Amino acid sequence: MNRNIPVSGDGKWIVQHEGFERQLLSPSPQAGGDESNGIDFARLIQSFIHWRWLIGGCVLAGLVLAVLAAMATTPMYRATVTLEVNPLTVEVVDEKNRPQSQSMQNEDLIATQVGLLTSRATAERVAQELNLANNRKVVGTDGSATDRLRRATDVVAAGIKVKPPLSGTLIEFSYSSPSPELAAAVANQIANSFISSGLQRRYDASSYARNFLSQQIAKARVDLERSERELVGYAQAQGIINTAGPANNGQSPGDVGSLQGESLVEINRALGDATAKRVAAESAYRQGVAVGATTDITNSTAGLRAARATLQAEYQEKRTLLK
Repeated sequence: MNRNIPVSGDGKWIVQHEGFERQLLSPSPQAGGDESNGIDFARLIQSFIHWRWLIGGCVLAGLVLAVLAAMATTPMYRATVTLEVNPLTVEVVDEKNRPQSQSMQNEDLIATQVGLLTSRATAERVAQELNLANNRKVVGTDGSATDRLRRATDVVAAGIKVKPPLSGTLIEFSYSSPSPELAAAVANQIANSFISSGLQRRYDASSYARNFLSQQIAKARVDLERSERELVGYAQAQGIINTAGPANNGQSPGDVGSLQGESLVEINRALGDATAKRVAAESAYRQGVAVGATTDITNSTAGLRAARATLQAEYQEKRTLLK
């Protein structure tokens, strides 16, 4: 075949080679021509139309491979749960009756709760409560019960994804699994276990506070009983008689039931009555002095004045006779 074909300088030529027709550009533009340096969209479209079957085959092959890859990939199902966490606050009273409050900052609280959610203890607890160690679809049937529990714990721990909040106390976590039922069951059980463990920690804190207060009350009761015994001993040693009234239960807390107590109470009562009478009489006397004689006083003392005049007349008469 003669390949040495003379080409004119018009810029284009047609080459027929092995059944394909190609349209090529000239090796170099003519000097002084107005050839554009940009993209020639017309030539691109012409090339696309020319190779349309090859391009379509490549696109179809890519779609088929994508469909096959999607069919070969195991689908994953994700269950998402949102939890609200509250700070754990315990208030107790010390010996000086000053309240003490133990609380964590919001950031530390969120970090702690996220750590608890992703901990292996939580995953093992979920695996035990869902009995995943005996689920053949999850861990199979090989190995002992301990090995199956360990594999079930690994499966639970591997699927947990926690999203810490930027603000607030809402924690969102998810669990992914090829089984939608398993994903939902594990996510719900994680939430239930988290809530149960939080309640257990609150109960433990309350139990600690209750035991602390019980110890303080018992100590105060012992101190009070010792003080009462010392007070009774001092009163007996000094001869002090307690004349307090009866208590609420009807029993006398003092010495009122004794002979000395009763005598002292009667004397005190008589002294109180006499004092009241004296104060009343003194008040009436002072009032009479300030006001002067009244009709009532004149009428009540008329007999006394008549008797006094009679006695004075007899005295004068006898005095005259005796001279």
